[in-house]
This record gives sequence, C-alpha cells and structure tokens, in this order.
Amino acid sequence: MQEITDQTVIEAISQYINNPKTKTDAPHTDRELHRFAKWCGADRVLHQINPSEVGEYSERLGEGGAVPQAAERLQVIRGFLSYMRKSGQLEVNLAQHVRIRKSRTRAHSGGDAAARDIIELTVAGFNALTSELKRLKGERIPLAEDIHKAAADKDVRENAPLEAAREQLGMVESRIRDIELQLKNAVVIDPKKRKNDAVVRVGVKITLKDLVSGKTRGYTVVSASEANPLEGKISNESPVGKAVMRRMAGQQVEVVTPRGKQSFEIIRVTAS
Repeated sequence: MQEITDQTVIEAISQYINNPKTKTDAPHTDRELHRFAKWCGADRVLHQINPSEVGEYSERLGEGGAVPQAAERLQVIRGFLSYMRKSGQLEVNLAQHVRIRKSRTRAHSGGDAAARDIIELTVAGFNALTSELKRLKGERIPLAEDIHKAAADKDVRENAPLEAAREQLGMVESRIRDIELQLKNAVVIDPKKRKNDAVVRVGVKITLKDLVSGKTRGYTVVSASEANPLEGKISNESPVGKAVMRRMAGQQVEVVTPRGKQSFEIIRVTAS
C-alpha cells in the first residue's frame, strides 16, 4: 500500500478523473465530485474527512431517496472514495458510509425536491456566473477546431494534442452544464431589500468573535458556489456557515471544524 500523503480533496479528484485505469463518465463524474469537494472543502486534506461527514452528505443529497438520480450521483462518490482507499490515500473505508437508499415514494416529493435545489446567489455571484458562462461558451468553437486539427494527424495512437483538446472541451462542457443548472435554480438575493431583522442569511456580512482567543473577524455569507475563504466569503454549507444561519447578533454558536470545536459570538449582522 502506498504511503498516505497530505493530498487535498481537489488534488485527489484530479488524480482519479485523469487516471486512464478508472472507467468514468468524465463530465458527469467531474461535476458530481466537484459538488462533493464544495461540501467538504476542496483544499482540505483528503484523509482528514471523517465517516460522519460522508454519511451526512449522503443524507442531504438523498433525503431518503426522494431526490431524482440521488443513487446514481452517490455511486460516483462511492467509486471515488473506494478508489482512494485501494490506492492507499485513505486509512478508513469511507465508501461504506455512502448510504444509497431506495426511493420510498414519489407521490408528493416533486415540489420538495425542487425547493431543495434552489440556490441563493448574491448579485455579484450571479453576475460572475453569467460572465463565466459567456466566456466558456466562447471557448467551444476554438476547442472544436483544435480537435479537428489534431484529429487530422493519422497517427492517433499517441496523439497528445488530440487527447488534451478533448479533455479540455469535456471540462468546459461540464462546467457549462453546471453553471446553467445553478442559474436555472438561482434566486438572486439582495440583502438591502430585505426587512432588516438582523438574521444571518445568504448575502449578509457578519462579525464573529472567537470566545477563546478574543479575536474578531468579518465574513460575508454566500452560497457554496461563491465561497472564497481568502476573500472572507464563507459558504452557508460550511461548518461555520451552517452554525450561524438564522441566528442573530448576540448569540453564541459552537462549531465542529477539522481543528476541533470552536466557540464564537455573533457580534454584528449587516446587509452587504
């Protein structure tokens, strides 16, 4: 077995998708694994993910099997985690914690499933996705031309330019579908137009005080697709984001993070 390294989640996903020995539907697999990466943290060390997190992801995605294609989507995650275990990058068999349940009933789940797919985006986040979508669509024709030119080489056995162009086009198409789905289900949030009830929601700015160190830090709560910790934008699905949602200034929260339990006080909640 290989020595376990401090490989990040996103690095492990790239290794898995680009390994010719793994039989995957590249665009579909890429999309599902990047959703998983957003959930647990793309820059986290892979072997630090624990079974309870994988189980919770399964529950949230499947909700007892009500979400369409939940089983198919979870199979992608199971395959990835199983591969990482076999390749020696995981000590624990996390794949067994991907719980895939059969659908109980579809009688009245349609509306609820649609509601769960709604994505709240800030105005800036919506505009950024729209601009990225326009740019990616503009890359389609040049990439198709690159494929055509590379395919003109009769020796396709080791045609690196052809494979590279195909892979790039596949990634572009996958990202286009992902953005189009997000925009289709998007609800644009403008905190300034909401009733000023000082409740933490997507789009607001918050100031948190670490109750141990006494240090304070400001964040903007955004959707998972907009999260950027380096810019102080935290996802409403991150441990801190989930803990403060629907809370108000003056309340204290306890957050379970990879570094252990941390306690914070919400000092301020303002429209961004």
